[in-house]
Amino acid sequence: MERLKLLQKKLHVVKEQRELLMLEEARLIRAARQRKDAARKLAKIKKEKVALALEEARLLRVLKQNGRPAI
Repeated sequence: MERLKLLQKKLHVVKEQRELLMLEEARLIRAARQRKDAARKLAKIKKEKVALALEEARLLRVLKQNGRPAI
């Protein structure tokens, strides 16, 4: 049960990080439309967002398997 609680807490943190990245991405997109140099930062944010989505999916799979990681 302790492991499940830790996984749920990590999932919550990942979801919060993803939400913050989405807000940052929106800000950079607006800056790019105003012809400011935001392309590099935007590319980095998009890569981080994909990585967080993959981590979230992995955590959800583990939680659905009652805390036993798939090998």
